[in-house]
Amino acid sequence: MQQGGNMKEIEETFKKNNHGFMWNEHLGYVLTCPSNLGTGLRGGVHVKLPKLSTHAKFEEILTRLRLQKRGTGGVDTASVGGVFDISNADRLGSSEVDQVQLVVDGVKLMVEMEKKLEKGESIDGMIPAQK
Repeated sequence: MQQGGNMKEIEETFKKNNHGFMWNEHLGYVLTCPSNLGTGLRGGVHVKLPKLSTHAKFEEILTRLRLQKRGTGGVDTASVGGVFDISNADRLGSSEVDQVQLVVDGVKLMVEMEKKLEKGESIDGMIPAQK
């Protein structure tokens, strides 16, 4: 394995062994997870949602808000104490500003829902339509 950060040497090693990098005339070197193509922006917020996360419609709410959840330890980790990393589900089709705003608005709504659930109130009227 090539050590260090000399990309020229690494590229030459790949070429010498008949391995190529993913390269496109328009995009250049493609070096990201396909889910991050586009802006590549994943805007995440750690938020504690112990009541909402146990609500029967939690997954549906996330889907409708175009958000995704993971544990605070990263991909494929569980939530600890009801704390989640909430981020934008989409990486294509909108600007960085729009994607961050989607996270801000969605998390704000989920915090409002959490507060209602803490008071024992219903959130059914707050569940958004599909975005």
